[in-house]
Amino acid sequence: MPLTLFSSSSGTASQAKYFDIRLEDDYIVFRGNEHEAASTLLKGKVILCLSEPLHIKFLRLNLTGKSRVFVQVPISGGRRRSVREHNVFEKAWSFKDAGKGKMECLPAGNYEFPFDIILPGSLPESIEGLRDTWITYRFKGEIGRKYAKDIVVRKPLRIIRTLDPSALELSHAMSVENVWPNKIEYSISTPSKAIIFGTSVQVDFRIVPLLKGLVIGTISTQLVETHDFILNPDDPEALQVSHKSTKVIFNESYTLGEQDKSQDPDGAVEGFECCRIFNLPKSLSKCLQDTDTNGIKIRHKLKFRVQLQNPDGHTSELRAGLPVSIFISPNLPIDDNNNLIDQSSQSAQRAVHTMALQAPPLYGDHQFDQLYGSLDPSGYQTPGNESDPGTPFLSISRNISLDSLAVMTTSENRDVSPAALHTQLSNLHHNNSASVTPTSESADTALESSSQSPQRLSRGDSTAFVVAHAQRPPYASAYCTSPRWLSDDENIPSGVATPSSQISEVEHLSRVPSYATAVRLHAVTQCSYDLPDYRAAIAGGACTGPMPPPQRNRSPSPNRHLSFTERFNRPRFRFRDRNHTNGFTGRPDAARRPSMPEALSRVEWL
Repeated sequence: MPLTLFSSSSGTASQAKYFDIRLEDDYIVFRGNEHEAASTLLKGKVILCLSEPLHIKFLRLNLTGKSRVFVQVPISGGRRRSVREHNVFEKAWSFKDAGKGKMECLPAGNYEFPFDIILPGSLPESIEGLRDTWITYRFKGEIGRKYAKDIVVRKPLRIIRTLDPSALELSHAMSVENVWPNKIEYSISTPSKAIIFGTSVQVDFRIVPLLKGLVIGTISTQLVETHDFILNPDDPEALQVSHKSTKVIFNESYTLGEQDKSQDPDGAVEGFECCRIFNLPKSLSKCLQDTDTNGIKIRHKLKFRVQLQNPDGHTSELRAGLPVSIFISPNLPIDDNNNLIDQSSQSAQRAVHTMALQAPPLYGDHQFDQLYGSLDPSGYQTPGNESDPGTPFLSISRNISLDSLAVMTTSENRDVSPAALHTQLSNLHHNNSASVTPTSESADTALESSSQSPQRLSRGDSTAFVVAHAQRPPYASAYCTSPRWLSDDENIPSGVATPSSQISEVEHLSRVPSYATAVRLHAVTQCSYDLPDYRAAIAGGACTGPMPPPQRNRSPSPNRHLSFTERFNRPRFRFRDRNHTNGFTGRPDAARRPSMPEALSRVEWL
């Protein structure tokens, strides 16, 4: 704002050499509607320059937002004019106040009085450009003097409500497509519903005649602005006093030519296609932004008319419309006279480009982007030497990792070479297999003792047995925690060692020996006897002899000893008669353990 000099009418009165209001931002921007926009901080200073002492009563600053709605209501014999004015916002700052009937002398010099305020995002935006209806914000600085006229300075504040970058209007294309049966097929579209004030709007036309001899005439395009003013918007709709009016922003016509004809790949003419660009006015007095606040509602719509010359000589008219939304961009500032400061086409293109970068990308512009699956993943995969060692499953992690854990925790470089890891695993498997691999005799003894003292889990008809903890198979002890491991855990930092898991007895029985243990045992031979057939099962009694072996298997020698794996994995049945006693001697089942062929011949299906 230019320097303002103030002088009194009398030569003896004091003077203020410079008095002005400076804002850090010339305008306030709210992104989104009144319900989603965030608050904004407004900061500024009041500047006062005195060449000589000045006696004042007060120094104050006020910010006031005013709304005015003018409505013409038709009545019998004429129109009645109604006006409603009210303040939508008020804020006052008092920098100097001498008190009632007192004066304060300000020495000569330069003064700055800072101020700030948080403006809520629900404030209505500035609406300027209409003659009788508006919403404006004004700063008023005032210096009160006793025997002279007060010194007053004013400064407007513009509040802009623009679209949020995620608003659908920025990425939502508008189009109208239809078919006039046996006459014409048409499609009219705009790339985006939202249009920046002061720029241009692009419209794409596609018209295909369906009637032979139909001639496309003039295409007229209008941008219509609709005003809907409500005097009392807070009252019920039945009691509201409103007034509607329309205003044509531009009206342009275009005639299709030979250059607008479209062809298919075969060269046949399909219709007409053209693209038209219409420039918007650069002043708010000619075109306003879309808004709906405090009883002021402004909307815009594109209207199209296409003249059709029918073969029989009469003329038809095709009408269509597309709603659009005009908003003010902060990248195109507006001066105090409601005109764009920079009205060049380059500035308009920069504003459109900047807004396009903020908005989400259009789907149609990225249909041919490279897919993720077609990218070369060589540059994105993590190298093996840089990844951390994986934790083995369940309690095996203590079996594998604790032997070399002390070395890993003391090493600054966590990378483990394949050769070192292979050596550690080989030594570990060798030590475990040497300490836990049982002989055939010890395995038989362990199984005999476990079968004689089982632990019953249920007492139904089908009874399950598990080996007690003290009678666990020898190889299962490899997965238990040894005293050596417990002593090693004392030197391991907290959070490094993998805790041992509590595994149930059934889980120990279902474990499979390691490869190093399995290769040292005898080969597993399939059982030579099948289950009883249907007749033997429904008979309910004991069979007289074993079932004939299948042709593909060899019958084992009676004196052949079963291997450890065969003994451990052989099925366990409860052999009993209908009275739950031994079928031959009447003694309990635990008193006598039948052989495998005999047991299969006496199995009872419950």
